[in-house]
Amino acid sequence: MSESAAVPAVESPRLRRLLSELRTQGRSALEGFWRELADRGAPLVEPAEGAPAERLVTVVWRQDRPVEGVYLLANRVTDKHHAPRGMMRRLDGTDLWYVSLRLPLGLRCGYRIHPFAADDPHITAQGPRGGTARGLPDDRSDPLNRRADGPFGSMIELDGAPSLDEWHTPARSTPGTRTDTIEVPAADGTVHRVRRFLPATAAGTAQGLLVVLDGEKWFGQYAITDAIATAVAAGRIPPLAVLGVEAGAGTAQRMRQLGANPRFIDAVADEIVPAATAGLPGLSEPGRTILCGQSLGGLTALAAALRRPDAFGTVLAHSASTWWRPGMKARPQTLVSGDDTWLHEQAAAAPVGDVTIRMDVGSNEGTILDDMRSLHALMSARGFSASLNVYAGGHDHCCWAAALMEGLTAVCADWHAPAV
Repeated sequence: MSESAAVPAVESPRLRRLLSELRTQGRSALEGFWRELADRGAPLVEPAEGAPAERLVTVVWRQDRPVEGVYLLANRVTDKHHAPRGMMRRLDGTDLWYVSLRLPLGLRCGYRIHPFAADDPHITAQGPRGGTARGLPDDRSDPLNRRADGPFGSMIELDGAPSLDEWHTPARSTPGTRTDTIEVPAADGTVHRVRRFLPATAAGTAQGLLVVLDGEKWFGQYAITDAIATAVAAGRIPPLAVLGVEAGAGTAQRMRQLGANPRFIDAVADEIVPAATAGLPGLSEPGRTILCGQSLGGLTALAAALRRPDAFGTVLAHSASTWWRPGMKARPQTLVSGDDTWLHEQAAAAPVGDVTIRMDVGSNEGTILDDMRSLHALMSARGFSASLNVYAGGHDHCCWAAALMEGLTAVCADWHAPAV
């Protein structure tokens, strides 16, 4: 191994030490390194020289088959036009592939590892084909990451990132809690599938209602009911009933439903919520009805705040798809500026309603971040009760889950339990 060729290229102090140990201890040093990581977890997080507000994060992968290269897909850190940053390097003479990134404190992002062969149709040693990192079939979670088996898979989590404790606490069975799925036929002939969670409480009823869009994801993959139950048990939030309105399979169907569709918004307000809460005391008060959505769902949540402030007391909108305009079937290649977005136009024209609007967006979301800042400035100037919270991260469910729980905590802090 050539020290002059390998050492200057390795930024991680731990990997530099491993190189030194390899020269004196041979293969046993590498085996010791893998045992160490299995014990402490990955990725490596070390001080970033000269940057106290950053950390040097090194993701490693142990080669288990012949490969041409390995690519780290980290949400809004090494995807899109940042894809070249995710190309891992092999530590000379070892089965260890690595990439080191300087990242800000407070950041959280999900990541996947994609080892690839020379004939991989999606990626080459120079980066993803066509400049996009989507559609990689052979990616996998990091087996050394302690969070890899959780609902959000492998994550980079640096000091200062909002808590995800509720989402990683083992669920406890609570007698009387009910989870089911119902179908609600709407006036336009659409049948909406709705997941429903009704908590068991000492008073026999929930104190508010959370309506989440993309319900099949939140109730299925991300186990929102377990997180809500854990937060209630810890006293972080009051007991909430949760409705998860499914978006359906396929991008086209989701786009039709969550493209700020006014018929869907009215159906949620006038048909889905009343049907799903019929006979359940305490869940008919709009002031304690919270609507939450992400991406296209975030767009729809904001559109609902403007269109139906009578039906929702609070809207939580995460990473809203500000690029959307009526008639669109896909994200456009060229994006308009914040003041020219459809959402900005709607906020400029809509009456100011009695609804609390909390917007969350990631620091790594580029034009969406700029658009949300412009939208927030407009809404604040017009007198809307609107806040904008920028988290260190991207367009990522692990960020949205933390934002959801922080939003619920803030919204419910002013609620008072009804007299029993």
